[in-house]
Amino acid sequence: MQTNPDNLAAQQHKAMSSANCVGFYMETSFHYRVYENIIDALLKLGYQCHLIVNDLLAPEYRQEMVDFIKNLPRSDLCIQALTSVVHAQDMSENKEPYACIVSPYYAPALQDIKTRHHVRAIYGLAKDRWGHEWWNVFYDKVLCYGEHTYQRLNIYNTGEIVGNPRFDSWHRHTFDTSLAKVLKRDPERPVVLYAPTFGELSSLPDWAEKLSQLQKETTLLLKLHHRTQIDPAEHHALSLAQQYFKCNLISHQPLFPLLHAADFVLTDSSGFIFDALHAGKKTILLSSPRIAEQLAGGETYSDKESADQTVKQVLPEVTDISGLRDCLFGEYDWHSKEVERADYRHRYCDGFQDGYAGERAAKVIVNLIEQGECGETNFLLQSLRAKLF
Repeated sequence: MQTNPDNLAAQQHKAMSSANCVGFYMETSFHYRVYENIIDALLKLGYQCHLIVNDLLAPEYRQEMVDFIKNLPRSDLCIQALTSVVHAQDMSENKEPYACIVSPYYAPALQDIKTRHHVRAIYGLAKDRWGHEWWNVFYDKVLCYGEHTYQRLNIYNTGEIVGNPRFDSWHRHTFDTSLAKVLKRDPERPVVLYAPTFGELSSLPDWAEKLSQLQKETTLLLKLHHRTQIDPAEHHALSLAQQYFKCNLISHQPLFPLLHAADFVLTDSSGFIFDALHAGKKTILLSSPRIAEQLAGGETYSDKESADQTVKQVLPEVTDISGLRDCLFGEYDWHSKEVERADYRHRYCDGFQDGYAGERAAKVIVNLIEQGECGETNFLLQSLRAKLF
């Protein structure tokens, strides 16, 4: 496997010559986790898969992906730099080197890659205002977790409910549980996983010091958002995390062993809400006194109708440490809304929850490539694309 996306020219022409090649667009290593089980299913069906790394991003984002790819334990993928892809296709007679490009959201750089089809693999649910924006008409197919996204994005059969491919290993119980056994070695101390979002909606500024008080009573673990770890704009949040949770930072550990170990999950307006809810964990939302003002402005892409806010109907939200303690150690009734949470999990997180979402997603991509399901009579979609792009 080629591991340096800045040095790809040698095998570029050969790699770009196949009509059964599917490209997966990356702007962060997290995107690989979104794609991983789809890639595995496509490889079994005889398709080639390339990771296309956007090397035009800021240096810290490029380096984060390069470091991840260097340690990726597989030899069945080709790694391509975006600039090399564009250069190679400009020099080649092959007008459409990729049968399909899969991406988590629209980025202008995608229009520089020649392909017959574009498919969106959703990577999170938190910000409805952003996730359901106009740019979704760019896609021939949108792979939806469940009814929530499907109802908002389906145009003339472009939506497909496949479940959440990222959670296939969770449902099949094929992840390593050894970490969970280590973390649960003190039965008197519950394992509490704290996963704040990044940016203005992060709970870190309001809760870091308060939560640090729980470290003597719980096994408290902090999983930072990937942008908090690498984005210079997140320096203050990272400093707070290192100040109050220096010995409890586990951001580079795999997700499922952490979720398996956790007795409780603490989060805020983060997409991690839905990971925890999907896993059936007791999830507590940490509120901020600034939240009403932040939602009213619209700059955060969240509002009272966004999934990260409506989920408060089925999960407890706390405003202070005493409310949090009641949920962790007190008399809070975790069973009262379990039916509602199960329904929410089905409609939002995964319509199947059977561990075969990656295979369903791969079949959607294959059908699109082989049959061209987008159709020439999709006039609404064609007209919207003509106006927007």
